[in-house]
Amino acid sequence: MPVRDRSATRVGMISLGCTKNLVDSEVMLGLLKEKGYEITPHEKDADILIVNTCAFIDAAKQESMDAIIQLACYVRRNKKIIVAGCMAQRYADQLERKLKGKIHALVGVGDFCSIAEACETVLAEKGFFKRVSEFPGYIYDHLTPRLRTTPPHFAYVKIAEGCDNCCSYCVIPQVRGKYRSRPIESIVIEVSSLAQSGVKEIILIAQDTTYYGRDLGDGTDLSSLLRRLVQINGIQWIRVLYWHPAHISDELLGLIAEEEKICPYIDIPVQHIHDEMLRKMGRPTTSDGIYNLIDRICKIVPDATLRTSLIVGFPGETERYFSDLMRFVEQIQFDHLGVFAYSAEEGTKAASLRDYVPESVKKERMDRIAQLHRRIAAEKRRRLIGQQMPVLVDSQYPQATGRMQGQAPEIDDVVYIADGDVKIGEFVNVEITDTC
Repeated sequence: MPVRDRSATRVGMISLGCTKNLVDSEVMLGLLKEKGYEITPHEKDADILIVNTCAFIDAAKQESMDAIIQLACYVRRNKKIIVAGCMAQRYADQLERKLKGKIHALVGVGDFCSIAEACETVLAEKGFFKRVSEFPGYIYDHLTPRLRTTPPHFAYVKIAEGCDNCCSYCVIPQVRGKYRSRPIESIVIEVSSLAQSGVKEIILIAQDTTYYGRDLGDGTDLSSLLRRLVQINGIQWIRVLYWHPAHISDELLGLIAEEEKICPYIDIPVQHIHDEMLRKMGRPTTSDGIYNLIDRICKIVPDATLRTSLIVGFPGETERYFSDLMRFVEQIQFDHLGVFAYSAEEGTKAASLRDYVPESVKKERMDRIAQLHRRIAAEKRRRLIGQQMPVLVDSQYPQATGRMQGQAPEIDDVVYIADGDVKIGEFVNVEITDTC
């Protein structure tokens, strides 16, 4: 059967999960565009639909499965479905067995570079395409085509892939492989190119950004990378996400305090504060260590914005352990906080733990943490009234909005700009007059 002209073949992408997944989606789109495929944002217009999946927790897996099943209805209209990403990597055999005939290809996290080959195969109807490496080793570089889907003024830059941490609840090392840092020159070239294209804020991401460079064995670390990036003209904000509490040095904190371009936005997923919970979670930190770290941050970077993520309902979490977590949240007064109910992931050490916490208790504890944080966050926002600060404009209609240095896109609140002729991508000085 003849293969359809690529320029007449439209490909759509549904990207699920985190920003690291989003970068993977942008890379696949870039590779396809380079091969001559037309990229469409409209599912109904696509000849091939790619769903880049997440499999981090139960809710993410369910969202991915729902999307796959929903897309499968397009098969009757001769549309081709390709499943990529973490679900494809982790559950390749099960997906092929259960959905063969409804999906046409599986592409794992180490094989995004074969996405064009997958499209060629399904268009030619040469059979089911499956490319899932057992030990993922792929990571894009500055030469890799990439079609960005974020607004023109900010971009995510993945500085590493995989993870070497051994958290007992997490499947990322199994799915994404061992930690592997990109060479510093590759990142510098990419960011320089982004700056030339008009990007003003770059957001560095990895499973653990603070571990960056340790696998290279040449002395490279996150501080040395940041020192290179602040020299790039055009970049005005550098934001770093996903700091591991065990890998934060005073040198790094001092650099954050010194360099105006680096947003003093410190995102530390501590997960819990009780030592027994941290031990069971496989976290190489202690309660005292976390309190001491936050004290160091406040002394070295006094204007830091603090974000964290917490897990409630981990096996063995007693009411006393949870009370310690509530007390911790009350004491630290985080600016931003995400809380998740523990879900057992097959293949992890934690999945075999006993003392399982009932779902109703997990939900109740999650609600209590969330309610406490809402009160804290509301009070912290009220303290901003009357202050003036620079804001990066993200949208104009129906209401102009922007972000301060202490607000990351998508996950945090925003600043509503009441008046003034502002443009997307410009910095404006605003006065905070009210909060909601």
